[in-house]
Amino acid sequence: MTAPPELAAARALRDEALAVVKGDLEIAKLELSPGRVKERAVGEAVEMLDSARAVADENKVVIGVTVAALFGWFFREPLQELAECAIEKIRSGD
Repeated sequence: MTAPPELAAARALRDEALAVVKGDLEIAKLELSPGRVKERAVGEAVEMLDSARAVADENKVVIGVTVAALFGWFFREPLQELAECAIEKIRSGD
């Protein structure tokens, strides 16, 4: 008994689709292998550092002012005490 032509065509399409899915699964397995994930992560990290370095080279003044502001913020209490001590010494004439 032979299958009708429509059934044979449907089976051929099914087999083609299965081959595509299997191919996609193989690609996914290769892309998700630990070595490939590590390689991609390292590559992206290097690219990000290069971009950060380029931005830093273009904006040295902005980065310097930002670092100075952060320094002032984190050490504001000791700086205030130091300023008060200096003002007291200037007022007392020492």
